[in-house]
This record gives sequence, C-alpha cells and structure tokens, in this order.
Amino acid sequence: MRQFSRDSRILYLAHCPLKEFLRAILRGKLGEYIGKYNDNLQYLTLPYSPLTRRFKFFQNLTYRLAAFVARYKAKRLGFQNIILWMYDPTYVDNLKRFPYKKLVYDCMDLFRGFKASSTDVQEQENRLLQKADIVFTGGKSLQKSKEGINPRTYCFPSGVEYEHFFKATLDDTPIPEDIRDIPHPILGYFGAVDERIDYDLVNRLCQKRPDWSVVFLGPLVLRSEARVHHPNFHYLGKKDYALLPNYLKAFDVCLMPFVISELTLHISPTKTPEYLAGGKPVVSTAIPDVIADYSDVAEIAWDAHSFMEKVDKVLTHKTGDLHKKIQQRAETSSWVHLAGEMRRLIQGL
Repeated sequence: MRQFSRDSRILYLAHCPLKEFLRAILRGKLGEYIGKYNDNLQYLTLPYSPLTRRFKFFQNLTYRLAAFVARYKAKRLGFQNIILWMYDPTYVDNLKRFPYKKLVYDCMDLFRGFKASSTDVQEQENRLLQKADIVFTGGKSLQKSKEGINPRTYCFPSGVEYEHFFKATLDDTPIPEDIRDIPHPILGYFGAVDERIDYDLVNRLCQKRPDWSVVFLGPLVLRSEARVHHPNFHYLGKKDYALLPNYLKAFDVCLMPFVISELTLHISPTKTPEYLAGGKPVVSTAIPDVIADYSDVAEIAWDAHSFMEKVDKVLTHKTGDLHKKIQQRAETSSWVHLAGEMRRLIQGL
C-alpha cells in the first residue's frame, strides 16, 4: 500500500481486539493504530468486541462499523473510482455496504485451514472469488486452488523491502539489548506465533541441542504462550517492523518451522525473502512454495532429524554466494516491482 500511495490515495482499515486497542491508548501508542504514513495513505484500526468470534450479531456489527467508517471517510476525503481491496472472505455478505467501483480479492491464506475459521468460510470465499474483478494470491499453490473459480487470478509471491532487511548485513546496525546477551548460535524466527508453528519440532530442537538458542519474535495469535518450555528457548514478544533487521543481524540461522498441514501447504511465507535479504541462511520444513521458489538458496528439511542436520550444515559451512543469488532476484521480489505489476493488471480492467 505504501507503493500504491505514490500515485493513489488510500484508506487502510484493519481490526484488532478491544483489549489490544485499549492497551495501546494506555501506553500512548495509539499512533501505531490510527494515523498517516504520508499524505496519501491513512490507516485506521477498529477494535472488535471480545464476543465477535462467538456471536454472529457482534460479527455483523464489526463488519457494519467497518463499512460505515469506509463510507464516511471516503466521502470526507473525496474519493472517486474506489477500488475495494479485500483480504478477508468473511466480509462477502457486507460488500454492498462498502463504496467501490472495482473489487480486488488478495488471498494470502487457505482460510478453511484455520481452526478458528467458521464452517462456511469456504463457501464465503467462493462467492467472493466470483464477485471479484481480479484476484491476487500470495503463492502458486493458492493460485491453483482459486483460478478455477475466477480466471482473472494472478500469483504474486511475497515481496521484500530489500534495502530495509539488507541493514542486517551492515556493521553500524545495532543489535537490540534483549537479544544481545543470548548465547550463540541463535536460531531465530520472526512472524506470527500461531497454529502453523510445529511446536513439537521446536521443543525437540531445544531438547536435543541445549547448546543452541532458539529465539521467537512476533505476536501470539489465539494463544497465551509460545508452548515451548526449555531454558534455551526465548520468546521476546512482538517487535516493530523497523527493528526486524536489527534482530535479524543477531540470528545465525533463520527458521521456518511450520507444521505440514492443509493450511501450510498453501502458504508462501513473506519472511523467506526477508531472511535472505539480510544475508542469513534459512532452514525450512517442506513447504511446497518454498521448495518451488527458494530451494536453491534455502535448506529444506523433511523431518525433525533432517531439520537438525540442516541447521548443523549451515552453521558449519559458509553461505558462499548466497547473497549474490539473492541480489539477482531482488529486483523482481521487491514491492516496487510487484505493486507496479498489480497496478498494470488493475488498470487493464
């Protein structure tokens, strides 16, 4: 959206739990939830009721509030020729409440794979796919599953702000205090700490190799803890995007320890190019899109034993021309390039 804001005016609406929103107010961090990135890009995070996931009434209230805010802000800002960009298929029954001329569905996950998803989420998504003027998917596996319903489906794997994450390679990038004294080697992960993580694998890594430090950064999603209880495991909480290169610099190996399930067989993790742009070796479980796109620059493990072997391998061998390979790919993996291609397709409508 930052890339699109160079030429278009954008209102970015998101949701968060009411408790999180109130905590932000008390801590004086409301600016992270409501504000402006630049003159063309405004963002607004709406809190939802704790009862939203349990009762349809509160869920509909959340959708209607978002639609009301969208209409009100669009009118105040004088928006015309509005493109409604949707990430969540559960909004499909409320689309008529939103102002728009064209509809984009940007699909980043296999929603039916999430345990918290409603039983009819696939039917909702199918209707959204039929209504959308154009569909983007975050990986090839997702594209294959959607293009049969909407032929205007295009794959755009996760991009990377290459120069931002390249800071992890620079000598003058400081390492944050809360990771500075953790013993090396550090096996690091940043991203959502949710049901996609293979906690059995992480526990086994910690147990079998107590000389390794495993560090997780990111928000806890629908859970109160990271479910790993070993002295060499460190959960450091959610971190600001601006600081991720600083933490990445402290990592010796970057982890993508995803459980293999219907859900993860359709993901194309954003963190893959981000880790690599920081010049760090990556060890991943066997995610199809990672194998297809990054097997030449990332180590793929098929079970817990081979995962540890791959970590050992990258710890004892230099990464060689890894960064050179990534630099060759950086231009087509940048958000500048991806946004330009998306804009071209949308304008073609």
